[in-house]
Amino acid sequence: MKKIQIAIAVALGLASVSAMAYDNTVRAGIINVQVHSESPDFTSNGPAFLTPQPAGLTIGNATTVVVGYTRRLTDHFDFDFLAGIPPEHDVVGRGTLAPYGTIAKVKQRAPTFFINYNFGAPTDALRPYVGLGFNYTQFFDATSTSAGNIATGGPTKIDLKDSFGFAGQVGLSYKFSDRWSVNASIAAADVKTDMKATTGSIERKTTINFRPVVYGLCLGYSF
Repeated sequence: MKKIQIAIAVALGLASVSAMAYDNTVRAGIINVQVHSESPDFTSNGPAFLTPQPAGLTIGNATTVVVGYTRRLTDHFDFDFLAGIPPEHDVVGRGTLAPYGTIAKVKQRAPTFFINYNFGAPTDALRPYVGLGFNYTQFFDATSTSAGNIATGGPTKIDLKDSFGFAGQVGLSYKFSDRWSVNASIAAADVKTDMKATTGSIERKTTINFRPVVYGLCLGYSF
């Protein structure tokens, strides 16, 4: 009888270990940033003929590497942080600027955090989740291309303001072992910036609403 009790205790102990929910997860993978930009035509402080209307731009898509960290808060809630290698976006002319193609390039870094709600139980292999959070986007290395300089009438300096906005995501996590998992997600964020392009004494301005939708696929390790 005593041997049976010991066997049951060992079995229960092993079950509790296999059902352990780790508090930390790190992951890495690939994201694709699909930009659905909107912006009004450029306004200018110079003569109208130097900025013939309509003169606007659109922002191209980008793919990059992402890393993330998740901290379990409860059985259902966790803190999720994402960052990655800054991708570079092509800025393509629209309207009278369309014939010039890519008129500028810009990089961005966009650390984002979420508070996620995970459905199901911590021991479930497959867990969908939803999250709400906050995004900070910093634009840098914005440069006018040779075609852009021709379009604007000379060497052009480009400035874009940083962006702060809300973010949301939905995703699915699948544990294929005790510690390893794969994660797929779709996220969106409110990313807007004021852009100023300066060519000599002429300033051209617009406001860009990026409206990004980010598709991600990551491999995670829990500890």
